[in-house]
Amino acid sequence: MTVLVMGATGNVGGAIVQALRDREVAVTAVSRHERQWPSGVQGFVADPNTPEGLVSAAAGVDGAFLMSGYAAEPALLDALSDAHVVLLSSSSAQLGAAGNAMGAYHLKSEQAVQASGLAWTILRPCSFQSNVLRWRDQLHAGDVVRAPFADTPTALIDPADIAEVAATALTQRRHAGHSYRLSGPEALTPPEQVARLAAALDRPLTFEPIPDDGARKQLPPEYAEASFDIFRDHPELESEVQPTVEQLLGRSPGRLEDWLIRHRDEL
Repeated sequence: MTVLVMGATGNVGGAIVQALRDREVAVTAVSRHERQWPSGVQGFVADPNTPEGLVSAAAGVDGAFLMSGYAAEPALLDALSDAHVVLLSSSSAQLGAAGNAMGAYHLKSEQAVQASGLAWTILRPCSFQSNVLRWRDQLHAGDVVRAPFADTPTALIDPADIAEVAATALTQRRHAGHSYRLSGPEALTPPEQVARLAAALDRPLTFEPIPDDGARKQLPPEYAEASFDIFRDHPELESEVQPTVEQLLGRSPGRLEDWLIRHRDEL
């Protein structure tokens, strides 16, 4: 068995490569730049924003991990003759039909995969625990972390859990035809996330909320509206804790504290 993995150097894609190798599955790892890969992994350098960029990588693969919204998707789906496709979408996809800009590109990819005639599994996770890396510059500048939507809890998920679910779906055809909502084990507000971060770094961090007016000014207009639609009008898409990871993997999803310990050197 061979599986194509888009974004093979990313937070989720990199973990999928490892999860598949742990299962002794051969991998075609797609990345934008050359790099050294371990045994059993064949690198494929391509830009997924190029329409025909991944067609050659599709030859001989039995499965494919795709990410939403890339120009290479239509031609790649045509080139995959009998593969099981696992698509990384988002919990916001269900807002796409109502015009949410972020949900729309996820939903478009979901619809393309479902219409392809291939076996498919769709993953709709909440925001990632790795999103705390967006505070890295603030941490380097001082002990104050500022963020919007301070009162909205998010059930952040460990990208490694998404990877394990994806690898499970790719290697077990019984998951074909299913869409899975995924979350972490608890919903935490940004101040609570910063408190966990402070404990992991052993630093006296302070959280300061960014008011909604300020948040709107910091984001491109279409994505500002999409973000407010999610975090203000439909917060349950990010805050509801899902049982799916435990149901599929037989264990609880990873806690934010555990992710922070593993990635402390990156902060």
